[in-house]
Amino acid sequence: MRTTAILAITAAAFVPNTTVAAVKRIEFIPQSLRGSWAPAAEACEKAAKSMITVSATTYTSSEANCKVVWVSETPAARGPIYSAHLQCSKGEEKAPKTQFDVIFYPKDDKHISIGSRFSDLIGSRFSDLKDYQRCSASEPANTR
Repeated sequence: MRTTAILAITAAAFVPNTTVAAVKRIEFIPQSLRGSWAPAAEACEKAAKSMITVSATTYTSSEANCKVVWVSETPAARGPIYSAHLQCSKGEEKAPKTQFDVIFYPKDDKHISIGSRFSDLIGSRFSDLKDYQRCSASEPANTR
C-alpha cells in the first residue's frame, strides 16, 4: 500500500500541468506586431477602412482610436498570443469611453489573426478572429 502511494505521488510530479499558462504582463505592444495590417493587399494600397494600425501604445481602426493600458503575453505551441487591454474612443472623440480587449495571434512575420476577446459563463473566448496581412511599407525595421 505504501509503495502504491509513493508511485502515485512520483508519477503525479512528472505529469505536466497543461491547464496553467505562464501569462506575462508587458507594458507595450511588441515590435513584431507594430505597423499597418489589412485583410488583403488591395486594402493596404487604398488605405481602406478595414486597415488596423498598431504602435507600441495605440491601436487604431476606422471604428475607434485606442490607447494601450497593458498587454498580456501567453505562451502557445506556435508562439505567443497577445491580448491588449485598451481604452477606446470613437472617431475624433478625445476622452476614452470604453474598455476593450484585442487578441493578436501571429502566424508569421507577415500574417496575423486579430479579434476581440470576451468573457461569458464558459470563460474567456475569442470572437471575430480575422486574418490580416502586413502592409509592406509598415514592416518593423527588425523584420525587413
